[in-house]
Order: sequence, then C-alpha cells, then structure tokens
Amino acid sequence: MPLFDLSRTFSRIRLFGSTRLDFLHRMSTGHVSGLQPGEGKTTVLTTPIGRMVDYLIVLAFDDSTLLIGGGGNQDKVMRWLRKYIFFNDDVQVSDETAGTCMFGLGDDVGPSLIARLGADAAVLSLPEHAHRTVPLSPGSRTEVTFVRAPQALGLSFFVIGRDLDPAAWLGEVADGQDFDAWRIVRGYPLFPNEINEDYIPLEAGLWGAVSFNKGCYTGQEIIARMESRGQIARKLAYLTGDETGLLEIGADLRTEGGEIAGKVTSATHGAALAYLRSAFAHEGVLLRSQHGHAARVARIVRI
Repeated sequence: MPLFDLSRTFSRIRLFGSTRLDFLHRMSTGHVSGLQPGEGKTTVLTTPIGRMVDYLIVLAFDDSTLLIGGGGNQDKVMRWLRKYIFFNDDVQVSDETAGTCMFGLGDDVGPSLIARLGADAAVLSLPEHAHRTVPLSPGSRTEVTFVRAPQALGLSFFVIGRDLDPAAWLGEVADGQDFDAWRIVRGYPLFPNEINEDYIPLEAGLWGAVSFNKGCYTGQEIIARMESRGQIARKLAYLTGDETGLLEIGADLRTEGGEIAGKVTSATHGAALAYLRSAFAHEGVLLRSQHGHAARVARIVRI
C-alpha cells in the first residue's frame, strides 16, 4: 500500500470567525456557505479576471474551516484572503502548514489499518472530501483527522495531525518525487505546475469546484462568460506514451504538421500533463516536443 508524506506538497490554512464560510463563499468559485461540520468541498480562489490563485479542499469544523491548498503557496493565499477581509467580516487566518503533518494513504486501506490509526471502520464509508477527527489512541491528547481523498487522485485518505509518525504504524513512507509521478499518472493537477495565475479553473478541468448558480464571487464574470459561450481557449490534457518521461516542463508541443498545440506542465515515464489549445485537445491527437519526443492525448482532464 502506498504511503506518501504530503506535508510539503499541500498547505494547510485555518480560518476562524463567525463569517468565515460566507467570506470564503464570496471569494471563491464553489458553493461553500452551507457546509456542515464534517463535510468538505473543493473551490478555487480566482483573480478578478478569473485566473487561479489556488485550488482548495475546504473542510468544515465546529469552530473553524481548514483549507488544503498548494504547498509553498500558503503565504500568497493568506495575503490574498486578508486583503479582502472587510470591517464587518469576522474572519481570522492562520497558517498551520509548518505545525502539522499530512500523509496520503493508498486506495486499499482496510478496517484493521484504520483501527491502528485510531479510527473505527465507519471512517471507510466517508464520502469524498468528508472528514472525521479522532484521538490517535484511547485516552490520547493527540488527534488525527481523516479526510476522504479526491477520487481523481487514487488515494483513499489524507491523514492530518501534529507529530505523527506513520512509518511506525505502516512502514516505509514514499517521498515527494514518488507522489508527483503518482498524481501525473492519474491526471491530477497540482500547484504550481497546473494551478497558477496563467490559467482559469475551467481550463484546468476543475468543473466540480465551480458553481454556476451561486451569487457573485471574485472572477465570476469571466468564468461564467467562458462557460456560457463554450469558448475555452485551452484545456488541460492527460498524455500517454513511452517517451513522456523525456518531455521537459515548459516545452512546446507541436502537431505532426508543425503547429504549436500547447506546453508541457508535468511529465513522468508513461504520462504527462499539458495545456493544449482547444483545437488540438482531442483524444488520439499525436504531439511531439521540439526534440521529437512523442505523446498522445489520452483524455481531457475534468475533476
């Protein structure tokens, strides 16, 4: 069973205050205002022109909200949020990234393993992005939060807590490079490669994180216009091929006729991610880098 240390791959920001969910609702693409404790959803912070600041998993707790975002992006996200906190908002922002650990568990987790980590088998039935916090062991003051991981990522749970040592329970922990290959093979976008201010959420395939019937939010006009007109300039594509591991991040991809189709954002052996012009973002299209390395469009990312 794979076990990944994701403590640096993802950031963890905590929101406090009575209006924290209403604030996040008006600041981001998802419908998060009605989240109940134990529930979770995805959303995207966007600029006024609809570009991505970060892609977030929002976890609701009784007295706070935890945002799981891009590792290394937390300072920017916190500055962005604080810039829009007005005098009538009751919202406080705190960075928990350095003080907590985060691990990803493989998709074959069973009841015996969950019990060893301090939870009961009911955790196994949690829906996507739902979560539960339990003591690490009976009588322990150390708590661990189990979050049902995104289906597209191919993991079963995120495990978040302080001073956790999962290697003592589960064995060897894989590093960040192994996880990067894992998520590329599954076509999962990540900051800063695919999640950044060069692109909008619909181009990244993050349709599940965008509500088209909620009230106004920062960047809504641009995103709604692109959706209603069906005019998406670029699309994130999942590419396959024996030579994908030779593709360089940022390299141009061209069609057999020599037209520039897009750019590589992530690559590993057997798989790659690339933003392609919509005209070329179709399954089966063969593309080549400037060095002649081939990759074929397998599917368009949609999460």
